[in-house]
Amino acid sequence: MQTGTDVVYAADLLRKGKLVVFPTETVYGLGANAFDAYAVARVFSVKKRPTFDPLIVHISAFEQIEQLFQSPIDEQVYTLAKAFWPGPLTIVHNKKPEVPDLVTSGLPTVAVRMPSHPVAAELIRLAGVPVAAPSANLFGCLSPTQANHVEKQLNEPDYLLDGGQTIFGIESTVVSVEPGGVRILRHGAISQESLEVHVTILTEKEVEKSGQLPSPGMLKSHYSPRKPLYIIKESNFGKINEESGVIINSSYTMKNFNGIKTISLSENGNLCEMAVNLFAALHVMEDDPEIKQIFIEPVSETGIGKAIMDRLRKAAYNYDTEGKP
Repeated sequence: MQTGTDVVYAADLLRKGKLVVFPTETVYGLGANAFDAYAVARVFSVKKRPTFDPLIVHISAFEQIEQLFQSPIDEQVYTLAKAFWPGPLTIVHNKKPEVPDLVTSGLPTVAVRMPSHPVAAELIRLAGVPVAAPSANLFGCLSPTQANHVEKQLNEPDYLLDGGQTIFGIESTVVSVEPGGVRILRHGAISQESLEVHVTILTEKEVEKSGQLPSPGMLKSHYSPRKPLYIIKESNFGKINEESGVIINSSYTMKNFNGIKTISLSENGNLCEMAVNLFAALHVMEDDPEIKQIFIEPVSETGIGKAIMDRLRKAAYNYDTEGKP
């Protein structure tokens, strides 16, 4: 995989049906022309992603909404777009027939967002096409917030557009526009409290047992490191040993883990700072050959903390069996 900073070259590759990894303000994405079904199929193949998990389509201009969403477009779409775009909010709405079914996993809806990262915005603008892009990692594994995180998992994309460290560090919030309000399908960088200022929030639903997912990131197991991950609680605190890596909320608690490799997500427990550093810390622990298991401190589920805990529960799901049905 070629790596560089040439946005013009990367945009040309997208128009030609190639795959380009690019930075967004949330995580790095693996992009393809959303209207090129063959290129989209390569995205699923390269990621080893099941086709029942739909993709998010990225745009660079408000006018592109009408290329993707079926008329009549709900007014709530424009309310949300005016408030949060460009930015880390994904809106799900009925799709136009021109959007390939592979992008939406056969669903009648499509997920769309307008990234605020300047490199992503320029890439999509120059390409002149909406870009379908999941996170640039192997399916179910840790999300990439730096170019080197991509390189250790993927080598088949045609170009990696290096834009440095991402800004938010966790994926976008995904909402479905429905009569009477919007439903949060995935908690992310935009908090529920911020959304409630502009729209009515409907009660969350359980994922249907049919296997179809209305949004990415809704599986119980996701974002997982290659090593066992446990959320710290009273019942497993005694299992932390010299072969463990510990990720904590702030530097104030580091003294509790003397002699054990410890990473602090924030100096003072700032939730936004923790979100930015979360995946990078997990990558460090995953790559350290001396660490056999990872323990991570839970956070308060307020604001973006709800999105952080969503990621932690999914990342730990295959290992942390306590409390499972």
